[in-house]
Amino acid sequence: MVNSHPSVAESAAISVKSELSEDEVKVVVMLKPGSDLPPGELLAFCQERMPYFAVPRFVEYVDGLPKTANEKVQKAKLREAGITAATWDREKAGFKVEK
Repeated sequence: MVNSHPSVAESAAISVKSELSEDEVKVVVMLKPGSDLPPGELLAFCQERMPYFAVPRFVEYVDGLPKTANEKVQKAKLREAGITAATWDREKAGFKVEK
């Protein structure tokens, strides 16, 4: 669903550990060249198209996604990185997902 946004070139959704409960969803996004997409705008787009529980809590923009020789995204590498200094957190930003 994230990939259907006009500014998104490619993305990968992964689970990351939550400090309180079940795992949370993080989306790692590579934007199209010249695009600017604030994380809140991306989540508003997702909220209109996804069930509330599937809307990512975390967003991180990257220049490229790690790939295998077969061009599959290496999600294990993304999960290993987890939450980084570049990760945007909707809860800390005050973005509310409507149920």
